[in-house]
Amino acid sequence: MIAVASILFLLSLLGILFGIVGVIKGSLKFLKLKSTKASALFLTCSLAVFVFSIIIVPVDSPAEDQKKSSVEEKTKNETEKQKEEVKKEEKPDESKQTTEQETPKATEVTKVETPKGTLEVHFVDVGQGAAQVIVTPNKKVMVIDGGNNDDEDDMVAYLNQLGVKKVDILVGTHPDADHIGGIDAVIDAFDIGKIYMPKIQSNTQTFQSVLQSVQNKGLKVTTAQAGVTLELDSAVQAKMIAPIGVSNETNEMSAVVRLVYGERSFLFTGDAGLPSEEAMIASGETLKSDVLLVGHHGSRHSTGQAFIDVVQPKYAVIQVGKNNYGHPEQEILARLTNASAKIYRTDTDGTIIFKSNGNNLEVNKSDWKYTGSSQSPNTSKQPSASNQVNNAPAGNATVTTPITVNATIDDSNPGQNASVTVTVNVKDQNGKPVQGANVQLNLHYKSTDTQYSGVTAANGVATITFRTGRAAKGFTVNGDITVTANGQTTSTQTAFTPQ
Repeated sequence: MIAVASILFLLSLLGILFGIVGVIKGSLKFLKLKSTKASALFLTCSLAVFVFSIIIVPVDSPAEDQKKSSVEEKTKNETEKQKEEVKKEEKPDESKQTTEQETPKATEVTKVETPKGTLEVHFVDVGQGAAQVIVTPNKKVMVIDGGNNDDEDDMVAYLNQLGVKKVDILVGTHPDADHIGGIDAVIDAFDIGKIYMPKIQSNTQTFQSVLQSVQNKGLKVTTAQAGVTLELDSAVQAKMIAPIGVSNETNEMSAVVRLVYGERSFLFTGDAGLPSEEAMIASGETLKSDVLLVGHHGSRHSTGQAFIDVVQPKYAVIQVGKNNYGHPEQEILARLTNASAKIYRTDTDGTIIFKSNGNNLEVNKSDWKYTGSSQSPNTSKQPSASNQVNNAPAGNATVTTPITVNATIDDSNPGQNASVTVTVNVKDQNGKPVQGANVQLNLHYKSTDTQYSGVTAANGVATITFRTGRAAKGFTVNGDITVTANGQTTSTQTAFTPQ
């Protein structure tokens, strides 16, 4: 309307102007106004249009239009505001949205199937060593350790007997020969899924053999460390609780695995010692378990009272064989008994098998009763003539049996983190070198025991080199040396005192 009024206003002004000119001149030819009367009439009409244009402009005047525009803008703003409020109400709160997205994800990670079927946990009798085989309800297989080198054929045969075709997860808890000695044969004989080992090296032939088997099959070793979830079976939860941090002691780098099926749980500890146990407790991880594999074969350097108090085991399994270390220690046996844990031992029961449907827990052996005797079963029996062991004094010594052993150490007063070599010479009763004899060296540090192994060459000599780490200065580290060859076993000792 404003535009129409403006046009009429301009045309009327022109009409008035031309009308006045026509009245004065008496005519206006280009508008065909031939007389003064015609020009006056034209002028009158122009004035009428002019008045009309003025009348209609106030209705849609700029001020009124501005007011209207303001109202329209206000209305528009209110409308947009209302739309924004509606949109805001429809749009979920971002913080709430994030939580809702994360919750299902977390549920998926921790989701476990309702228990169906049977879980089997086999503590395989490998003498003075350790090996466990777990068969899940969905027939997935996890093997933890494999005993000594001499046990590798037995380990393969045992898995074959169970009908195992693939070992889905293989864990070498730490490089000690009595734990990983049979692992190379397992790798060679079966299809392997994933291999876990802690990030600590060993210069023993046993450890190198394992790495060679891994390489031969084109496999990779995944670092075993706290917080690793083992993707074994959707029906079970399997998680590594240790090692936590880094240590120079192989035992303290032991991989510790906790397995849960339904309401039942197992804790496999390798040779984890007191420092590792303390770290596990401090981590806040759930340690409470129905079945505890007693650490380090029942050594006094493991299974502290604080650890037992947290784990609260109903069953305690000790994997142990005839040994000169005093395993299991009376102190540990008494501690477990006082905690009302039923004790099972491979040296008295052989292989021990637990089965569970997720609720019940069955074991194929009767628990061993601790009587408080100063003699444990593995030392109460006199060894047969073929296995007779004579204890030798500390230092260099020779044992007279069907095989003789002489051990020397190149540095009896090394510094911390020094390289030390023990040389073991093995001969038969005729004084001839014995090739292929298995040599085990067990060093008794102040806080832990560490084992090394070697095999004699054609000259009957085996050399075992190790580092002293952060061994306590002034504390004498005794080393027990056990040699097995031709069905005979004998031992000697050595020692060193870090300066």
